[in-house]
Amino acid sequence: MSNFIASSEIFFKPFLQNLNPSLFQNIILGVLAIFIPFAIVFLTDILNSKQEKRSEFEKMVLSDEVFGAENVFWFSILGIGFFSFFHGTDISLSAKIASIFVAIILIVFFWKSFKKILRFSEGYKSEFEISFLKKISFSRFFRIKNKKNGEKILRAWNSFWSEKSVINERDFTNIFISHIDDAMNFGKFDLAVKLAKTYANNIENRDRSSMGYEILPKVFEWKEVLWNEQQLRQKSCDTEKRIQSFFSQKHFPTFRNGALKLYKAVNLKRERFGYWYYFGGNFFQAIVKVLLKDRDSSYQLFSSFRKHVEESEKKLDKIEAEKEKEKYCHYVASLFSSFCPTFFDEIDNAPSNHSIWQDDFPAEWKISMTNIKNRASNLVLDEFLKWSQNRIFKKGNISDFDKELTEVINGILPNVDGPLFTAFLMLYHSGAIKDALEKEPNFCISSNSVVSWSSSVEESKESMNKRFPEMMKSKEISQKEETIQIILKFFSSWLMLGKLYKLKTEIESDEIKKICEDSERKERYRKHFLELVELLILEVEKKHEKS
Repeated sequence: MSNFIASSEIFFKPFLQNLNPSLFQNIILGVLAIFIPFAIVFLTDILNSKQEKRSEFEKMVLSDEVFGAENVFWFSILGIGFFSFFHGTDISLSAKIASIFVAIILIVFFWKSFKKILRFSEGYKSEFEISFLKKISFSRFFRIKNKKNGEKILRAWNSFWSEKSVINERDFTNIFISHIDDAMNFGKFDLAVKLAKTYANNIENRDRSSMGYEILPKVFEWKEVLWNEQQLRQKSCDTEKRIQSFFSQKHFPTFRNGALKLYKAVNLKRERFGYWYYFGGNFFQAIVKVLLKDRDSSYQLFSSFRKHVEESEKKLDKIEAEKEKEKYCHYVASLFSSFCPTFFDEIDNAPSNHSIWQDDFPAEWKISMTNIKNRASNLVLDEFLKWSQNRIFKKGNISDFDKELTEVINGILPNVDGPLFTAFLMLYHSGAIKDALEKEPNFCISSNSVVSWSSSVEESKESMNKRFPEMMKSKEISQKEETIQIILKFFSSWLMLGKLYKLKTEIESDEIKKICEDSERKERYRKHFLELVELLILEVEKKHEKS
């Protein structure tokens, strides 16, 4: 080895004997003289950009990823400082060789920086943006930097989502998802919510495909993560109460207070978080509103939501502990309490509302005889009754029906008889016949009168004309039976036999008949009330006889 070094020095000596390594400082200064104007030109262009909100993100990308300003600064300082120790031509040959290697390293580094600048200027901005976003992640080893990285991530996404992207957002969306996942995994739930808000605040500008296929499934996952964390927090509160009750304030005051202080100090961060319902609440609702506006996205909305509901119901069925089962029941119910009011408010304005009811909204969630034992259909009904409570009857001099209410009733109750179920809702929300007659329903149920039938070539027109009314009559009877059975099964607590007989007596009373004699509308509703109550009495009596 020593022979190799000696022979190398003999070879390089003629070439390097007049070399002054301190001159390499000029290379660094020359590079900086070119680099700085480049930076000024790009920054000026960004500052003059029409996308003012997005400019902060672009400045971050230019500074950190394209220019590598921090690295350029420190390499320049170190290079200038290093070469200042090698002044003159009379230093050793090995020192000159070492300075050449350092100069080559610096040249390669600066050349890479210039290549990035040139590629950025050629229009390949997205690859630098993606690279930048991937690099600002959380670290398990250098946790001290995570707070700074978290602030940087939040600033970057707040600026990035502020404008509508002209490129496909899927790659960016996946990185965004990974940042929220990291925040969740590191227990930074507050940051995860703040990141989600940067997306939600500009949700109208977002790509619908990425929202439906990438973001939405993760929203359910994040909701469940926070729900589980909330249960742990509740258990910690229960533990605190047990500590208080276990140690007597009278006999162990010092130990009791010390144990409580220690426990509170350990759980301090968890207790300060207050956005447990954000992902399943405001964020999910914002996504629902946007996806319903797009003809091609409503399918993905219901596909993802339905899948999560089914998975949640499977988990619920596997839970054996009654207390835990009850808690998870509330979780499943919260899915519908968040979804249904928003869906009910928005469905009438959806461009493809008819196809949504026909093709996207799960058939097993609708209110029908076949779905009596379905948990989801019962939850949909509960949410509908809460949502519609103050909308059932018209107010003031308004003549038109409530479009949203009409749309929803016909959507979730596709097989009911219009007059009968209208009468039931009027009674259900009024309680007394006189009150119901004085009000006017704010909706219209369009009974499904479509019948499937076929005829042979030999069948006469007269025979067809005779058979069609019979089929329509059969359909009407079927719908009435369906309506009565739905009321019996879904509203069983309302159907007391004594109450029904009292209603029947009131409907047939002279007082009510007198109220209706001058109003065709009131008389029509009185007859519907009577038919409804008589059919319900008949069915309830049959049920009592069987039992």
